[in-house]
Amino acid sequence: MAKAYTSSDLEFWILILGAISVGILLFTVFNRCPEDKKDSYLRRLGIMMIAIQCYVPLYILLDPDTTFSLHRNLPLHFCGLNFWLLAFNCFFRSRKLFMVTMYMAIIGGFHSFITPNLTTGYSLPAFINYIFVHSGLVFVPIIMMRHYEMKLRSFDWIRAYGFNVLISTLMIGINTLLNVYVDYPADAAANYMYVIEQPHVESPLLSEDLLWPYYLLPLHVILIIHMLILNAIIRWRSGVKISHWSGILR
Repeated sequence: MAKAYTSSDLEFWILILGAISVGILLFTVFNRCPEDKKDSYLRRLGIMMIAIQCYVPLYILLDPDTTFSLHRNLPLHFCGLNFWLLAFNCFFRSRKLFMVTMYMAIIGGFHSFITPNLTTGYSLPAFINYIFVHSGLVFVPIIMMRHYEMKLRSFDWIRAYGFNVLISTLMIGINTLLNVYVDYPADAAANYMYVIEQPHVESPLLSEDLLWPYYLLPLHVILIIHMLILNAIIRWRSGVKISHWSGILR
């Protein structure tokens, strides 16, 4: 069963503090990493990320009191998918793979902490996994930019947006196939990437008055705005002068 938290819940603040702690730990480790061991450190990080992502599915499969669900427990949300891709890129170090995952990883990870929704349940293992996965989404791309020369090129944000539109559109079909051909409890229909129904979280970015597919339209507008803001911040931090809108757009 999914569980959403708000700022009035103690768990909300534990998630925030957990994310900050993981970020400080990662930055400290890689800032102190010797130059000749940088590749080894990144590969170890990739192995740890894969182990973290495998932990909850294995826990669900092995725990007799927990039922594994194709409709809830596959890593097909944007956060789960991007976490896997970031983990694999610790070995490949592909700029193209980094480009298509970085925006949604940081944006998705950030919003996952300000509007947390534990889709795989709220047991202690799921709670801890949520902290590590979504912290990694925010901080691992920053580490790869700072220490491994992962750079963005002109209009990469458009390419990344196109990739995410393609994946989310395909996910509508995957959700539909699961819901039509695989039995599920009444409250557990597949809604990966929230392209079938809005997430049940308190957010000013969502309107309960909009039904499918109309609620997706403002989300795309908001996503583009987030990507432009993130693009501007990265260019500013990397020393690229932004004197007009064309600089931000590129």
